[in-house]
Amino acid sequence: MDSKALTLTALVAGMVGRWREVTGVTAGIAALALVLSFVLPPGYDSQTSFVTADTDVRMPRGLEDIATQPGVEGLVSQLGLGTGSDPSTSPAFYAKLLTSRELLTRLALSRYLNPRSRAPADSADLLAIYRITNRDRVRGIEIAIKRLKRQMTLVVEPRTSFVSVTVSTPWAALSTAVANRAVDLVSEFNRAQRQSRARARRVFLEGRVADAQRELQAAEGTLSGFYERNRLWRASPSLVVEEMSLRRQVETASQLYLSIRQQFEAARIDEVNTTPVITVVDSAVTSHKSLWPQRVAITLAAALLGLWLGLLWVAGRELASHWGRSHPADAEALLESARRAVREASGAVRRRRA
Repeated sequence: MDSKALTLTALVAGMVGRWREVTGVTAGIAALALVLSFVLPPGYDSQTSFVTADTDVRMPRGLEDIATQPGVEGLVSQLGLGTGSDPSTSPAFYAKLLTSRELLTRLALSRYLNPRSRAPADSADLLAIYRITNRDRVRGIEIAIKRLKRQMTLVVEPRTSFVSVTVSTPWAALSTAVANRAVDLVSEFNRAQRQSRARARRVFLEGRVADAQRELQAAEGTLSGFYERNRLWRASPSLVVEEMSLRRQVETASQLYLSIRQQFEAARIDEVNTTPVITVVDSAVTSHKSLWPQRVAITLAAALLGLWLGLLWVAGRELASHWGRSHPADAEALLESARRAVREASGAVRRRRA
């Protein structure tokens, strides 16, 4: 080998001559990855999915005519837009709801069967299960929320109004319980929101029913007084016109009262309605096989990484060896400096121990 310049051929030859080192580095990293795959906790995925009763979102009035054109209608359908009236029923809304702080806080503080406990009926919240022992309760909840966000995966399909929730934890039963609890919290939110709206609407309509009833009674009283004062009203054209006007007022007040009364009764029914707004397509079931770790894939990936690192290692060794042969004085000085640094570090450690 030339002492002045290292050619590519010489470098490759030197690396081939160190094939045992490449093999050792590759085998060592692959073995380390395999050992870590047994040490790291497994991951169990559990998935649940649901659709909503009304998932269309109303577009602006000026775009409704454009959306009905043949070339635009398909695009509108793909984007999940429609002619609905409540944006809070869209799949995107539920994705935001599932990642909101309020829902994740309730999810973290809910009680689940504790997989760490030997008692089969022992339950605990996620702070206890994840062993979050922060003295600040609020900070502990924040840590649990961040961990839940990492463990939860959401898939939203606007075209089919389909929302799927996947939860991955080291315990199969816990993954199933958390996924199903998340959907239950969404359903409870929808029910509470709908009942709150119906309650406010019922209170408003209750007052309007009383006002409409008083208006109807006043109109009927006016018409009754007209009949009592004018028994021969049919003989007078002006009285006939007045009677028609009063009767029209009674009919209008009667129709208004009946309409408001029907809306009031519908609001009373909606206030106590507990029918869920979302429809669960697939409930989460307990998985008996962990999706992580995949030891074969991990070992193969680690072997490829080890091969690459091994080649870098022997290439560096070969370059350093050639440099040492080409510059023996510099190499000896560098080696002596390294030895002196090691001796000084060892002496400092011994003095600190003493």
